[in-house]
Amino acid sequence: MALSEAVSRPPLSIVESKDVLVSLTKLCDLVVLCERSYEDMASAIEMNAYELCNSGNNDQAIEQLGRIAYMFEHMVDKNEEQCRDLADIYLLIGQIHQFAGHYVDSIVWFSRSAIADDRYPEPFHSLADSFSRLREYDDAIRSLEQEIALAPGNYYSYLLLADLYEKEGRPEDVEYYLKQLLDRDPDNIQGLHSLIRHYRRSGKDIDTTLIRRRLMGVVKPYSRSEAIIRSWYMCVDGRHAEALDFIEPWHTQAGGSTVTCLVKAYLFHKLRRTGGCRKMLEEFCSRNRNNTEAMAGALREFTVLFDNAAAKYLCRQLNIDLSCA
Repeated sequence: MALSEAVSRPPLSIVESKDVLVSLTKLCDLVVLCERSYEDMASAIEMNAYELCNSGNNDQAIEQLGRIAYMFEHMVDKNEEQCRDLADIYLLIGQIHQFAGHYVDSIVWFSRSAIADDRYPEPFHSLADSFSRLREYDDAIRSLEQEIALAPGNYYSYLLLADLYEKEGRPEDVEYYLKQLLDRDPDNIQGLHSLIRHYRRSGKDIDTTLIRRRLMGVVKPYSRSEAIIRSWYMCVDGRHAEALDFIEPWHTQAGGSTVTCLVKAYLFHKLRRTGGCRKMLEEFCSRNRNNTEAMAGALREFTVLFDNAAAKYLCRQLNIDLSCA
C-alpha cells in the first residue's frame, strides 16, 4: 500500500487511532521479542503505521518502527535478509517523514536504508524524490543514477532522470538516458514522447516524424498516461474527434483521473463544441472539489503528458496561474 493511498482516507477518530496504536505496538512486539519474523509481519505493520499517519500520529508510528530498527541494529552477524529488513524499516520511517514534508529528515533515513543494504534500489529512488523537492538536483541525479545502476529495469526512473537533466541544462545527458530507456524498452510511449519533446526544445532541425510513427505504431494495452499521450498525437494530426472517442474509456473507468477531463475539454474546444468543453471543466472542478492546489497538480500532469499550449488555454478558462499555485 502506498502512503499516499492511506492518507487520502478520512481521518481516524481518536478512539480508532488509539486502537491502531495498540495494534501496531502488538505487531512490533512480536518482531522485537523474536516470536515472528519481520518479513511475516511487514504488511500488517506497514498498514497500521500508515493508518496512524492518516490520523496525524506520525511520531507514534515512527517510535514503534524505531523499536524494530533498534533490534536489528544491535543484532550480531546479520544475514542478507536481516540487512534488507533493517533497510525496509529505515525506508518506511523515511517515507513517513517525506509525507509530512520533513524532507531533510527523510533523507537521513533513506541514506541509512541505502547503507544498511547497498544493493537495494528503492532508497535511492526515494532519496531522489526528497532531493528534488528541496531543489537539490545534483544530489537527486546522483541518486537516480545509482538506482538505475542497481535496477536498470525501472523505466520510470529514466524519465525522472531525463527531466532532472533538462532542468540542469544538460541536453546530451537527457538524450543519452532517453535512448538508454528506449534501447531497453523500444515501445515505451512516455520515453518516445519525451525524446520528441526534447528534440523540439533543443532548437535543432531534427525531424521527429519517424519517432512519431514509431510511437503511434505501438500496439499494446495502454495505461492512462500512455492513452493521453497518444490522444495528443492524434490532436497534432487534426484527428480531434477520433482522439475524443479514443480517450473516453479512460475517462469513464472507475477512479478515472481528472486529467482526462482536461483532455476532453481541450478536444471539445478544438471541435468548437463549447458546451462540451464547459461541461468537462465543470466536472474537473467538481472532482477536485474546487481545490486550487489539486487542480494545479492535475494541470501540471496534463502539461507533461499532453501539451503546454493546451494547458495555458485551460488555465485561462479555469483562472488558475500555475506559477503561483
